[in-house]
Amino acid sequence: MSVLGVIPARWASSRFPGKPMALIQGRPMIQHVWERASGARALDEILVATDDQRIADFCDDNSMAVMLTGSDHVTGTDRLAEVAERQAANFYINVQGDEPLIDPQAIDDVTECLLGAGARGIEVATGYIEGASEEQLGSPSVVHLVPTLDGCVITFSRSPVPHSFVEPAAHTVHVGMYGFSGGALSRFAKYERGPVERAESIELMRFLEHGERIAAIPIPPGSIGVDWPADIGRVEAVLSGGLAEEGA
Repeated sequence: MSVLGVIPARWASSRFPGKPMALIQGRPMIQHVWERASGARALDEILVATDDQRIADFCDDNSMAVMLTGSDHVTGTDRLAEVAERQAANFYINVQGDEPLIDPQAIDDVTECLLGAGARGIEVATGYIEGASEEQLGSPSVVHLVPTLDGCVITFSRSPVPHSFVEPAAHTVHVGMYGFSGGALSRFAKYERGPVERAESIELMRFLEHGERIAAIPIPPGSIGVDWPADIGRVEAVLSGGLAEEGA
């Protein structure tokens, strides 16, 4: 059973152009993500998937395996589906290129969740952090995941769901890391984008909107997703020991 870790990295981010090459303590963010992913025991191989020659050249110069992909992919998972067509593996783990603090143990946890979910006929897995700060509850950049009692996903939303209408409700923070079988990626690429995915811009909604189950597992806190240039300073503060790590 081979497991390929894939780091999607595109230059043309609407919120932060050139984000994968943004410097964090003097080194591009994509290098930080690569080093974190390299610490995961469950990955047999890692590569960066990008549509930008500048990113590809940096990877080549720094002994980071890279694949140039098409430039018309709507999501990172669509880019991953192209990788799956070109490089065979049993399972693919999408490690977002804007998670420079991702815990290698979290990658292992999601991979193990994916492998175990196969016995239930589930071919997609993801992770979430239990608990959300007031700042995270008020930020549309943060995606929340509502888990089932048997370790799957009810839904994702940029709104703080579930709403505490009768009783207090716990909230989570979804982390941008997903695992797939090769078959799941093939189906994803063929599915039409549903209205909820289009409205919320949450790519894994595509599976839910087409009736598929997604396994989910709590993972260690500590990741800070880089959505805006200002987030670079928060990451650097954590790396220098000046800020407690938090889930994001």
